[in-house]
Amino acid sequence: MNQRYYRNLGLSLFLFCVGVLLWTGFQLTFGIESKSVAIPINAKQNLITRIYTPKTTPKPQPVMILCHGVNASKESMTPLAIELARHGIAAIAFDFGGYGESYSLGMQNKSINSLETSTVADAKAILDFVRSRSVSEDVSHSSQFDSKRIGIAGHSMGGTTALKLAQLESQLQATVVLSISGFATPTIPNNLFLGVGLYEQLNPPSELRQMWQTVCPDGICNNFQNGTARQLVISETTDHFTAPYDPKLIRQVIRWTQQAFDLPLQEKPLIVPWFIVGGIGTVSGSIVGGVWLVLRWQNSKPLSLQERGLERGLSSRPKVRIRYSVTGVWGIILLIGWIAGTSNLFVLCSLLQLVSNYGLRHPGKINQAVRISGLYVGLGLAAFCLSGLLRGAVELWHHPLSWLKLPQFLLQWIIFIFYNYGIAMKVAVLDAYTFKLQPSWFFLLIIGCELIQPGIILTGVEKVGVWLIQWLRRPLTVTGLGKVSGKEAGLIGILVVLLIVLLDQRRGDIGQVASQGIAALEVFGLLLVLPIGVGIGIVRSRWFQRLEHRLT
Repeated sequence: MNQRYYRNLGLSLFLFCVGVLLWTGFQLTFGIESKSVAIPINAKQNLITRIYTPKTTPKPQPVMILCHGVNASKESMTPLAIELARHGIAAIAFDFGGYGESYSLGMQNKSINSLETSTVADAKAILDFVRSRSVSEDVSHSSQFDSKRIGIAGHSMGGTTALKLAQLESQLQATVVLSISGFATPTIPNNLFLGVGLYEQLNPPSELRQMWQTVCPDGICNNFQNGTARQLVISETTDHFTAPYDPKLIRQVIRWTQQAFDLPLQEKPLIVPWFIVGGIGTVSGSIVGGVWLVLRWQNSKPLSLQERGLERGLSSRPKVRIRYSVTGVWGIILLIGWIAGTSNLFVLCSLLQLVSNYGLRHPGKINQAVRISGLYVGLGLAAFCLSGLLRGAVELWHHPLSWLKLPQFLLQWIIFIFYNYGIAMKVAVLDAYTFKLQPSWFFLLIIGCELIQPGIILTGVEKVGVWLIQWLRRPLTVTGLGKVSGKEAGLIGILVVLLIVLLDQRRGDIGQVASQGIAALEVFGLLLVLPIGVGIGIVRSRWFQRLEHRLT
């Protein structure tokens, strides 16, 4: 037991130390400044922004407005914003209305048609803010932004918004569109950059090539002075969801923006990918190390049957008292983090509370739970990645050299998808975190349940997961159709709710192409039906069951 304990503790310390070294060695604030600004739309509505400015670039500075995609937030555009600032270009990342921390939108206002109007209006408000900072009110102070060097960039839905606003505002000198196609001409908008991943699920490279034929019919489009420069870049190392973090696209966007703004070309090594790796390592090491230290404190002996009666209330038994002591300590730390407004520490401590409470409640199962969870997370990632691989198969067939980049794509994709959904989780559990820390009601409910019965959340997730796997592995017969117990009906109801939530989360991606008929069904199948079908097939296979049995 001691040998296993020290091995796990050593692994966690290694992850933590490597993560901290990368995190500090590639610190994002070197050479740039950042501040948050709330830009009012009206008396009751604000757009929450984060402005990144280079320290060494004299004012007025060139600036890019960055628009995020569906089911995302300004955090998804932060890597590009930081790298632009490091290369001498100010960047403004903001939350659209209805997303992140900006003003809320009702469900009726989140249709595609409504979003097309509201997002353009939001981006226009950011542009007006930039213009207001481009004219100095005091002649003794220089303007912050250069009114002659303003650009806009967007990913997915944000790319559509960027393209539309750039067509309306000729003042925008650079237009960057990632992972989306649309309408443009050889002269409108100014200096158009199109970027897409080879494994793009929603708007494959073939659609961007068709758009390219329209915007650059003669194939020579490099005149930045009159705004007719055009470029199409297909990255062999990204898909739709990780495009904003892809190093190749980031480098190309920076180079394109420098040319559009008539700036000297400079290429610095990117730091954001390493910072992301460092962050993931730090979080992973903290969780693993924290759990094993807590278990060591409790003692690694399994609980007796008499000690497993947690639902009977606070017991005098030492191990049960330890559970409440640990979750109480985490509760106090969460309260301190709430008061201090440290959102990242708040979310990390929440994860530590959930995992350590589960470990204290089931000390003999923690290793098994980690292995099985890793197996099913890997299965989920593989099933989800399959849609991108299928989309990219045609490109790989016509461009065999792209196979050499496939390992890099898979490695990057795993890292960036964890980061992408990590920041999505942060946005989901915190209604506000920039100017004040405001947890969501759902998050407070989870923490409240943990304080009352430590470990109940992950234990409940485990039970539902075990039941679901057993149900999926039942023989495919119709003899028992209609004979469902009350317990099974309740669990099926929970699964239906989870499916509805999943569909709701993906409604923007699917709705974005809903007007295209067959294409909508294709995207729906790739993003939802295919991963679920492949996952069920693998779970039912005998080789997977044997692998699962070995891990238990």
